[in-house]
Amino acid sequence: MDPTTAALKDLIYALCQRLENRDPSLGWDGVLHNIQQTPTRDLSALALAPESALQEVQNEYNEAIIAAREHHNARLPVNALPPELLTNIFQLGLEDYDWDAPVNHQAVISLVCRHWNRVAVNSPGLWTRWHGAEGLERFKRVQALSKSMGLVLYCDDIHEQTWIQLSAEVGRWQDVYFNLMDDPHNWASSFVRLGKQSAPKLRKLDIFIDWSTTPNRTLDLFDPHDPCRLEDLTLYDVPVVWNALNFEHLRRLRIIELTSMAPSPAELLQILRRNPRLENLCLSGMNLGPETPELSTISQPVPMDSLSSLEVNCHNNSADGLVRMMRFPHCKQIRIPKITASDPGSVSSLTHLMEATRNSIAENETRLAVGYEDFDICTARSPEVQVCVEKQPDLVLNEFINVSFTALAASPAVTLLLQNNFSYDWTMQLISVLARLRSITALKFLGTAHDGKASTCNPLDCLAYVMRQAQYVFPRLGSLQCCVNTVSELESLRQVVLYRHQEFADQENTEILPLEEVDVGHDKEWGLQDRCDAILDEIQALIPGGNLKILSQRWGSGPISWNANWRKDSLTVR
Repeated sequence: MDPTTAALKDLIYALCQRLENRDPSLGWDGVLHNIQQTPTRDLSALALAPESALQEVQNEYNEAIIAAREHHNARLPVNALPPELLTNIFQLGLEDYDWDAPVNHQAVISLVCRHWNRVAVNSPGLWTRWHGAEGLERFKRVQALSKSMGLVLYCDDIHEQTWIQLSAEVGRWQDVYFNLMDDPHNWASSFVRLGKQSAPKLRKLDIFIDWSTTPNRTLDLFDPHDPCRLEDLTLYDVPVVWNALNFEHLRRLRIIELTSMAPSPAELLQILRRNPRLENLCLSGMNLGPETPELSTISQPVPMDSLSSLEVNCHNNSADGLVRMMRFPHCKQIRIPKITASDPGSVSSLTHLMEATRNSIAENETRLAVGYEDFDICTARSPEVQVCVEKQPDLVLNEFINVSFTALAASPAVTLLLQNNFSYDWTMQLISVLARLRSITALKFLGTAHDGKASTCNPLDCLAYVMRQAQYVFPRLGSLQCCVNTVSELESLRQVVLYRHQEFADQENTEILPLEEVDVGHDKEWGLQDRCDAILDEIQALIPGGNLKILSQRWGSGPISWNANWRKDSLTVR
């Protein structure tokens, strides 16, 4: 060996010794042994070394470093795992990432070390996801590395050449999201040209296209005889051949904002009948097609035993016949968005949905919760009916109470929860209508003066007035929770407790039950217990057992501490 190479070997040996001293666990023994076989030379020969010799030694040095790193990595416990198990760990880790964002998580894994790279590249399941922003070349890599596995595609920004590649892989589509609102006319034409193709792996399909730019064109993607096992389908303003929606395994169906070429009620009922496993159904912003003679031939209601969530918002009474013919005994939530008293269609949908849940409400303890923008009625065992109010909440709630009054009256126990304070006239009307219900056993008035609405009142004022004017107001009322932030509101509470005490003491029958618990909340800035001891003592004396609480802490048992969660805890269903 020439002197130059020997000198460089000595230098490498010295460097390796330093590395070993710095971290003995790196396993440099083999490298040092090989270098030691070269005798020590004069380092001054380095000045005479040709470039080729320097490069040769540099390459040997790099290879030695790589070999040492591989040796170190191979000794790590994680790399002793079988490749199949390591692949499963990678897949579990990737599940937590947001795949709606174009980030190449698989490439990050494959760059950790050579072993991880070999495992990742030979694990097709890691390469099945693709985001449109990642581009065509990235999709080609996904095509190659995923082998024949199903593809998860998020397409919201793709070009024509990419579409050609995507459409060629329809047979591998598994979970596909298309948001193609930017150029709806061209994309609608592309989907129409796609036509019916076999998609045996397809489980979920979301299509968002503004189809109104292509009137009188229907998307014919689905073959009713195709072995597709589709489980989740969302069509946003996309008309399809409705009688082709025949999926034995479909569990979630959403048809949204379909302003034209929507199915008729009869067609929808046939769709529901052909898809008996539906668990989630959303029909929102739709103008159902004109009634057809076929609806009159559908005499038997459609059983939907698996349905757990239902959302309906159809215009112009178009859902009336549909809802009347649906049976969903195990539904847990019914949502009616953007209802307005001026829209007969939305009010009519509300009426029919309440009729469908009336028996469940009549048989279980129930909570009626009212807020500015929505209200809901729910029980522990029946569906929760949630109504989102767009305009005129007072008129909508009146309609809601009208259609549910009979069921509420039959319920074994009803809690009325007012989440906000409302106008005096509307609050007075609400309390006057519900006051005759014997089923109401608890009132929760949780609105405050700081709710942000002008011209509102504390419902205690209205309740005191109604109790002063009429007998047997909420005759089975046993629990009252309320927010009190002024002396006048506290006086209204005193009057309510006093009227109930007098009615219970004076009655000759058992029409009136005693008020057993009063829980008072207030804003942090107002020290209720410090300013109004005498009134609170009087209220406590009027309650059987003296069960008066301030912020859920018994009055008179000691200092009352601030409870920031009082209102939040009171909103919880119990």
